[in-house]
Amino acid sequence: MRRGYKVVCNTAAGRHRYMNLLIPYVLDNDIVDRYDIWVNTLNPVDLRFFELLAQKYSKIKLVYIEDNKFSGLKSLFEFYKYCTEEDTIYVKLDDDLIWFEPDAITRMIDFRIDNPDYFIVSPLVINNCSGTYLLQNGGKIRLKKYLSPTMTWESAWCSATFAYQLLDWFQKKVRDDSYKELHMGKKPIGMLRFSINMIVWFGATFKEFGGVCPKGENDEEYFSVIKPTQLGVANCINADVLVAHFAFTYQREDLDKTDMLLKYENLIRSKKDKVCSLYEEIKCLTLMAKENVNIEIPHYDDCRSKKNGFREFLRTRRIPGTFYDLGRIYCRLKEHKIEFDDILFSK
Repeated sequence: MRRGYKVVCNTAAGRHRYMNLLIPYVLDNDIVDRYDIWVNTLNPVDLRFFELLAQKYSKIKLVYIEDNKFSGLKSLFEFYKYCTEEDTIYVKLDDDLIWFEPDAITRMIDFRIDNPDYFIVSPLVINNCSGTYLLQNGGKIRLKKYLSPTMTWESAWCSATFAYQLLDWFQKKVRDDSYKELHMGKKPIGMLRFSINMIVWFGATFKEFGGVCPKGENDEEYFSVIKPTQLGVANCINADVLVAHFAFTYQREDLDKTDMLLKYENLIRSKKDKVCSLYEEIKCLTLMAKENVNIEIPHYDDCRSKKNGFREFLRTRRIPGTFYDLGRIYCRLKEHKIEFDDILFSK
């Protein structure tokens, strides 16, 4: 509870190898009333891990797909309808957030309350496009070429090499306690898609439209661009609060092979505080989950459509010396194909 509002965090889950780092930061915060884990996976170790978490920590509530039909990313969009309680502030956390500035959640809740006119608010996220752009724009980092804040194929969210360098640079600043030099204040934004790795909203705001992400829409595009534009309001990044995000899809395979997760685990262990104690507890639950994957939580039916063979073939053909594959080239060529809907246009 904070200043008259109930505080509910949620994570679309997920992957235990990252959530080992995320969950301690959430459970450490006393203002968090509930932590909803949106169970959106078929991995038996992850499922068992979530079950053990809910048994051990009373704040954690497992939220399941309503009809038990798992559709991958599409299933995730259905969970937002549970985030519409009055007098409640919701904090969405990606499962691979791996570091939080002290009191980050509390400070974001206060920022949310003090700035009620924005649709969604976010901290400055290390390793996402808007965060990197702000660091560049504010003179905190220097890049050889100008980086646009837009999420194009050439932008920072594709390169594992750049992500490693950025995350490594940042963890060194955490170690010497100089990361606070990166604070830059309030940064309003509008009509620009940004990564919703951590966003905060009022339940009352989402209640007005039922918290529904329309069928066929991407939640990131809808909540960062479409809905706020329809309402005539802006979003805002609170660049006085920092969190670190591990990887986007096109970075993940290569980053998983590096020592970056270990470096951020060592940041947690170096403090010897409650977050560290929670981390060690949760690591034990991970081992237990791997030893016994018998699960009692609802079984999901896999309803994902079969992958297009041609597109899957393109996706697996990388272009040497770049972070591109043939699938990305294919998408890039189709990116600006815009056509009128004849039925809509005729009205």
